[in-house]
Amino acid sequence: MHHPMISTLALCILCALISGALSWLVSVPASTSISASTPPTGDEGFANLVAWMKLHGGRVDPRIDVTLNENGIRAVVALSKIEEGTELLFCPWKLVIGSSSMQEGGSTLTESRMCSVVERMAREISLQSQSLWQPYLDHIGELPRLLATWEESALEELQGLPPTQEASRHLQWFSQRCGGDLDDASAVRSLVAFISRASEVGMVPIYDLLNHHNGMRNAKLGMTDEGVTLAIVGENIEPRQEIFLSYGIKPSSTMYRDYGFVEEWPACWNFKDAVGDNFAFVLFPHGIAAINPSAEYLKLVWRSNMSLGEYETIAKDHTESLSVQDLDRFIQAVQANLGELQTTLGEDQVQLEERHRKKVDADSHSNSEDIISAIGYRIAFKSALTTSSIYAKSILESKMRSGSDEL
Repeated sequence: MHHPMISTLALCILCALISGALSWLVSVPASTSISASTPPTGDEGFANLVAWMKLHGGRVDPRIDVTLNENGIRAVVALSKIEEGTELLFCPWKLVIGSSSMQEGGSTLTESRMCSVVERMAREISLQSQSLWQPYLDHIGELPRLLATWEESALEELQGLPPTQEASRHLQWFSQRCGGDLDDASAVRSLVAFISRASEVGMVPIYDLLNHHNGMRNAKLGMTDEGVTLAIVGENIEPRQEIFLSYGIKPSSTMYRDYGFVEEWPACWNFKDAVGDNFAFVLFPHGIAAINPSAEYLKLVWRSNMSLGEYETIAKDHTESLSVQDLDRFIQAVQANLGELQTTLGEDQVQLEERHRKKVDADSHSNSEDIISAIGYRIAFKSALTTSSIYAKSILESKMRSGSDEL
């Protein structure tokens, strides 16, 4: 018999599709601020991008800059205090690739419109210096490596974990639904940029430089008759603090497939048991997990601006509200899932260390990095399941001791 929590996974997968820009790293620990010793990059490309935006009627708050955060990832930060509600960016519709008006931007990006955005980007990339968007396209920089571009030896290192089954999803969609040419380097680069950086209105220059963090989101996209805006939400931004947006609440397998990283927190994980029942949980840094999260819980996590402590308190309350039967079933499913995998968490950690120590001569550099990424993802998956199981067991034992429920 299937459990009612199956709907949770469906919600997790279908939650808001808000895209943005991040690196290919397996795990991106979030930071609230940039070290005071880390100066602005003096990024000439960003300066050119700002000048281009202003030349065409846009606005960019002079108190933001692009630098590298403590994890070596490109980030948008505040140079000085910025008050809540401040407009950071105004991008006129004529510079948005994908929407030309508020009416069009406010509607869902249909498949045909998504194809058009990718095709338009590819044409602009091919035009190089002749493109109106050259300063924007030149500043996009390094993009994630789609799983579809991995060699088979790297894909095998995922050990069949999701998203292995969807590795070629995006290339197949582009080829079959858009009629895209997979041998066209400009088209493939455009596709990857769209997958990893597009907003709900299409490609918005500067907006898509912001990194993702659901728990620390402090900026939000808006629309007017004239164009797209980006404003500070939740609280004031302090000097050197990173500015984040949200891609939406998505399963970690989807985040890894589309953006090449696993969110540190709140990380939404899902897996299936031997009979195909779906299980899900949302994990936080201090070993606290929201087991079998409800639709209402996920909406709260995505839409709220709270401290980590507040998020964890709500997660704790949610899991404590579950029955002993639900907790026990979750624990058993985790143990069974981990027992069926090819390697243990400890073995994965040893393999990763060995891979870092010696690059295999027979591998290309990119394939070696992909293999390291795959092993890192395995570690993240198994660590998350292990941690959630330990937490669920602690709640279960507490309930059993108090006699509040019985198996």
